Amino acid sequence: MREHLYRSILCGAAIALLSGSALPAQATMDDLLSVLEGNNIITSEQAQDLRASQPTYTVRPAGRAVSDLAIRGRIQAQFGYARADNDEGSDDFTTFEVRRVRLGLTGTLADDFRAQLEANLVPGSDLSMRSAFIQWSAYAPANIKMGYDKPRSSLEENTSSGAILTVERTLLNSLVAAPGPMTGLSLDGTAGLFSYGGGVYNDRSNRNAGGSDARYLFNAYSRLTLDDFVGENNQFFLQAVYLNSDDEGGLFGSRYDDAFTIAGHFASGPFDLRAEFMQGDNDGSKISGFYVMPSYYLTDALQAVVRYEWIEADDEGGIRAPGRYLRDVPSLAVERDEEDVVLRDPQAGDEYQSLYVGLNYYFAGHAHKLMLGAELAELKNTDAGTLDGLTVTTAWRMLF
Repeated sequence: MREHLYRSILCGAAIALLSGSALPAQATMDDLLSVLEGNNIITSEQAQDLRASQPTYTVRPAGRAVSDLAIRGRIQAQFGYARADNDEGSDDFTTFEVRRVRLGLTGTLADDFRAQLEANLVPGSDLSMRSAFIQWSAYAPANIKMGYDKPRSSLEENTSSGAILTVERTLLNSLVAAPGPMTGLSLDGTAGLFSYGGGVYNDRSNRNAGGSDARYLFNAYSRLTLDDFVGENNQFFLQAVYLNSDDEGGLFGSRYDDAFTIAGHFASGPFDLRAEFMQGDNDGSKISGFYVMPSYYLTDALQAVVRYEWIEADDEGGIRAPGRYLRDVPSLAVERDEEDVVLRDPQAGDEYQSLYVGLNYYFAGHAHKLMLGAELAELKNTDAGTLDGLTVTTAWRMLF
């Protein structure tokens, strides 16, 4: 009995030492548990429980005020095929690419402050920041964030690239509601069924240029969560977002001074339905559209997705074909004169619709999945007539 007690104390001390020091070699803890299990000092069930309770990070914070620290990142690789057909014939384009590579850290400081730092590391591009902010989260009705991150815009834009159900977001989103990350001050809160927030942001250059008029983007949003009214284990919410900027240089990712989105999301068991309307306005010149996206789990791991999208613009040539990968088709190149004035544009029209059909296979939820999608698109009234496009994409995505 005394020997068993001695072994238990020794085992506990060794595990506590390894856990507290947060050693970089995860195998060290696993090896120790295997030896203890092999010598019948602990049971298999105890070893399994101890492995599950190991720290989620392998980096020890430098500051004593940091209560947790985690490495985060993602790698997304994909293949794209695009075929374009208009009044002047057809052509195609194919490519492999590493779509996203990100690496960063998240942590909690002094219990109430969340910090995040994340960098873009896509091969062939310059190193850049994706996010760098501090957020005070002690008071649910008013969480305050300061730093560099995406403003709240559309439901689709603020759904992480690791969790979107299609390989690429809609064309409508990229035209109206994708300002990109920028530096600013924002407030988010919840009160009962309502979530709300707003913010003010500089442009993408991280600070307003000296000697010029200050330019800002303002946003405000609200969300009504109605889970309690749609049955047990079902989810339903409605969301509205408004964005306004006085930027004339397009540094906020959109040429529209005003934009708003209205979205709804319903989920019940294996079924999911998302729909969103978006509109952008620039001195009376408008672009508007919507998408509807139902999805269904055919098995626990296999999900089918369908998305229909429609867009209309007031201006001739107000809608450009998707930048990935349709614009890369050689026959769709824009012709310009020596002064860079557009002479002929076969990739811009004023009415667009598309239908996406896809399958997602989840090895470990959104943390590890394969995606396959095919999208048929039609863009009317280009300089080469109606543009019919077919885009096929397949993607392998991992989060860690």
